[in-house]
Amino acid sequence: MSPAARPTEQERAVDIHVAGVTKEFGGAAALHDIDLTVRPGELLALLGPSGSGKTTLLRIIAGLVEADRGHVFFGGLDATSLPVQKRQVGFVFQHYALFRHMRVADNIAYGLQVRERANRPPKAEIRRRTAELLDLVQLSGYESRFPAQLSGGQRQRVALARALAVEPRVLLLDEPFGALDAKVRKDLRAWLRDIHERTGKTTVFVTHDQDEALELADRVAILNQGHLEQVGSPDDVQDHPATPFVMTFLGQAARFSADIRDGRVLVNGKPVPVAAQRSTIGRASLYCRPWHLTPTAIGQGHYTGTISGIRRLGSIRRIEVSQANGTTLEVEVPLRTSLRLGEEIGLEILDGVIFRDD
Repeated sequence: MSPAARPTEQERAVDIHVAGVTKEFGGAAALHDIDLTVRPGELLALLGPSGSGKTTLLRIIAGLVEADRGHVFFGGLDATSLPVQKRQVGFVFQHYALFRHMRVADNIAYGLQVRERANRPPKAEIRRRTAELLDLVQLSGYESRFPAQLSGGQRQRVALARALAVEPRVLLLDEPFGALDAKVRKDLRAWLRDIHERTGKTTVFVTHDQDEALELADRVAILNQGHLEQVGSPDDVQDHPATPFVMTFLGQAARFSADIRDGRVLVNGKPVPVAAQRSTIGRASLYCRPWHLTPTAIGQGHYTGTISGIRRLGSIRRIEVSQANGTTLEVEVPLRTSLRLGEEIGLEILDGVIFRDD
C-alpha cells in the first residue's frame, strides 16, 4: 500500500463494546449488567456522581480491574481475558503518574523504550515520535524539563503524550482535569477536543463535571449507583432526559405533582403545555428548569409565592420564589424584568418533562 493510501487514524479506529458487565466489591454491586458501545473514533464521556461506577467501568475496559461477569470487545475481538499490556490502550490518570526523576522526553518515550527488543522501535524513531508528540501537545522546547518544573496543565499534556506514544487503539482518561483549577480545566477542554479531532482515537473519559462532559463529548453515558441511566448526545440527554435522575443531575430542576387526563397535563388543576400520551391517565411528576417558569399576575399562574432572592447570572437574572409550604423555586428572567424582594407573584409553567409516578 502506498503512503497516500494508508488508512487514517479515524479509519483505523476501533469500537468498544461492553456486554453485560457486572462488578461487585465486598458484596456491594458497583456495576449492574452494563451494556455500552463506543463508536469508532468517538469521544464518549462517562458521567455520574461519586460512587456511580464510572471509574470502575473505565478500569474494566482498560484491563486494570476484572469484571465478575460480562465481556469487553475491541473492534469485535473479545479482550476480556487479555491483560492490560495486550489491550493496546493508552491510559491517562487524574494525577498524571509521571516519573519525577525523568525528563519530559523520557516520560513520553517510556512506553516505547520498555518494549521487548523485537517490538522496540529504533532510537531515532523514538526520538522522532517524541518530538512529534511534544509538538502535538504544544510543549516543544520542554523536553529537558522535569515534571516538577511544569504547571499542572503542562503535566497533564505530558501524560497524554505518553499515552499516545504507544499508538494505542483506544484512549482512556480518568478525570483528566480533576486536579486542575477551574480556568486551566476550561482551557484544556478545547485543547483536548482539538487533539481528539487530530488523532481520531476512540476515546472514553470519566468526569463528574456536567459542563465538561456536555462541552467535550460526542455522546454522554450517565451512570447512577452502578446503573446506566441514559446514553445520548449532549442535546439528547439535556432535552430528552430518560429518567428523573438524569433530569435533576444535569441541572437545577423543580418537581411538581401533576395529573394526566386524556393526554393533558394538569398542575393544580390548570393545564400545562406539555405533551403526554392521550391514553395515559394518572399521577405524574413534572420537572421544570428555571427557564420553564415565568412570573405572572397573582391568581393567573399555577403557583403563588414570594420573591426571597434575586441575583444576576450573566445576561439574565435568577430569582428565588418561596412558597407557603417552605419550598423554593428558581426562575430565570430577562435583566430588564422589574421585580423586588418580598414581592408576591404568580408563577406560570411554560414547559417541562413529565414522568409517570409508578
